[in-house]
Amino acid sequence: MNQSIYCPYCHKYTSLDSLTIRTGTSIGGRNVTTSASWYDSSREISWAMKKCNSCQNVVMLKNHGETIYPSPLPPPIDERIIEAVKIDLKEAKLCFSVSAFKATVVLSRRALQSICIDKGASKKKKLYEQIQDLANNDVITNDLKEWATEVRYIGNEGAHPDEEINSEDAEAILKLTEQIANVIYIMPEMARELRQKRNDKSK
Repeated sequence: MNQSIYCPYCHKYTSLDSLTIRTGTSIGGRNVTTSASWYDSSREISWAMKKCNSCQNVVMLKNHGETIYPSPLPPPIDERIIEAVKIDLKEAKLCFSVSAFKATVVLSRRALQSICIDKGASKKKKLYEQIQDLANNDVITNDLKEWATEVRYIGNEGAHPDEEINSEDAEAILKLTEQIANVIYIMPEMARELRQKRNDKSK
């Protein structure tokens, strides 16, 4: 049965094919093969080796994909996001992938501040003032302002030694930051590309 995962090699969500192993025996001149999968009944743990249909590399699955070896890296950041933001988002994703949740929210906050500065907020102001600058100048909507405020607030908590950040909050803050970057950088570029195609067809 085919299975789909996020491939740790090619960074694509793709299906997997089961692998077989030669047993070293022959029946009627034909090599005997067996499925490259194992089950430990005493611990109720299953293992299987499978091949990515996209890049043909082999992965090991524990308990039908509960754990994947090698561990999948985060997906790449869209190239339409500016470099300063992209670097921080990539590092935040890496931190989340190894359960470094405080670092995740701090780097998400840093990415947000880079967005604010890139979009015209003063470097000399505090982040809450920079967010307000973008709202005042209609760079962001009230909804985006609220998202940014949560990223700022939880990011600040992550930097304080007396605060703890759980996985759910870290994931939410990372997703909010990504969505802010998507709205500000990616969506306008997608619209521009579509408009360009439409204009090219009309010529």
